[in-house]
Order: sequence, then C-alpha cells, then structure tokens
Amino acid sequence: MLQKKSNSRFIALGALVILMSHAKAESIEGRSGEIIAIPASQQLKKGQFLIKQGSQVLQLISLPFVKSDLLITRHAKDVLVKHVNFGESRITIADTSKVNLSQEDQMRANAEAVQIKKALSASTQKITPSFQFMPPVPGMITSPFGKQRFINDVPGSAHLALDLAGSEGTSINAPLKAVVVLVGDFFYTGHTVILDHGYGLFSSYAHMSETKLQVGDFLEQSELIGLVGSTGRVTGPHLHWTVYFDGNKVNPESLLKKDFLSSLFKGVIN
Repeated sequence: MLQKKSNSRFIALGALVILMSHAKAESIEGRSGEIIAIPASQQLKKGQFLIKQGSQVLQLISLPFVKSDLLITRHAKDVLVKHVNFGESRITIADTSKVNLSQEDQMRANAEAVQIKKALSASTQKITPSFQFMPPVPGMITSPFGKQRFINDVPGSAHLALDLAGSEGTSINAPLKAVVVLVGDFFYTGHTVILDHGYGLFSSYAHMSETKLQVGDFLEQSELIGLVGSTGRVTGPHLHWTVYFDGNKVNPESLLKKDFLSSLFKGVIN
C-alpha cells in the first residue's frame, strides 16, 4: 500500500523525490506514449528520475509512441509497450506552400529541428519536477495525443502533442516550475517556447502570438509564458502543447490526472 502523503518524499538520483514499498516481480508493460514506474536498473545514471523508500528504488521512464504492441528495452528492463488506437484527424491547409515545402523552407525547417534537438539534449538538475501539472490554458482539448494526422488527405506523422482551444490572446501559463531553454519563431510551430522542468522533463508551447521570455528565465508554476495565437502552420488559433520525458514525447493529457505519481505505483507497489 502507498504510504500517507505526509510521509512521502521525492528523489532524483541523489536528490530524494517520493515514497515506495515493495515492487512486484512480474512482467513490465505500459501504454504507448505514457510514463510508467519500473524497478530501477542496477546501473543508474546521473539525471535519472528515481523514487525511493528504504532500500526499494523505482524510476520513472517514458514509453515511445508505437503503432503496434512492441517489446523494447528501456534502462536495462524489457518492457511491452501496448498499442493504443488514438483515432485519426484530418485537416486542410489552404496554403500548400506550408505542406509542399520549397528547398529553402525545407532547409529552414531542418535547421530548426536541430535547434530543438539541442535544446532538449541536456536537462537541469537544479529543479526537481513535482509532476503535479496544471493545464497551461483553460480551453478544451481539440486534438488529443496520438491521432494519425492526415493533411490535405495525405497521411502524415502521428500528432504527438495536445491541442487546446484558445482564442487569440488567451494567456498561456507554466504548468510546472521551469527554466526557459528555447525561444524562437519557427516554420512549423511559429512563436515557440520550450521549458525545462528538470531531470529530463520538458514542455513546448507552439503557435503563440507573442512571448516576452528569454532563454535562461526561471518561471514558477502558473507564471505567464505567452499568448495563444495562430503563427506557423495552423488552421486557426490554439495551443499546441508537447511534453517530453526521458527522451520521448509523452501524452500531456495523462499528466493532468489528479495524483499522477500515485497512480503510476498501483501496478508496481503492494
């Protein structure tokens, strides 16, 4: 059984982070695009997000998006990633130059992808994430994570983010404490900010109308990131919210569950 919240504590490889008891010795599995808790590997690495009580150590890991059930190895553990049918979405973009890129635009998009990858390559350990996310905008979900995307009837990549409704100028607020690691105006995502929440947890905010943040700024939970807009490749104003953890894009909607961390331990902790 989980201990009472008052006895819980958090750790992140050397920095204590939450509670635990006994892990079940059984197969490990999880859903596509989710975060799960597993028994920690014996070969721990700096920056891994761990959970400990006494001698029992678990770690949080991310599972990649998969199109069918797939057995993978994550942090020296075999994990069965279960496919989830997220459905499909179809959008029409009238400006075909945003779909069939010129050589110049393709080179720009490629260079921006490198920038984003670099911003996500190292995470701060000065912040320990609580995983107690708040929604960045109050709007309803307009396009869930994982949907197979068709653009102008042509199949594209899966939608590995969460689209949230918002009229032009709606405030976007930090869902967790963070430091700003990237600010830019990109071909696909328009005005974009990436936040580092610590220990490999990042979040990205796209298509904004404006932001006044700079790289290196620290934000407390609920502080202003920017305003909803329709910049980049979009069909209308909304927030495109992406969350990365442990090297994968994960489902932001799952992080908004009440007592998110506690819910992860039910299949691992007696």
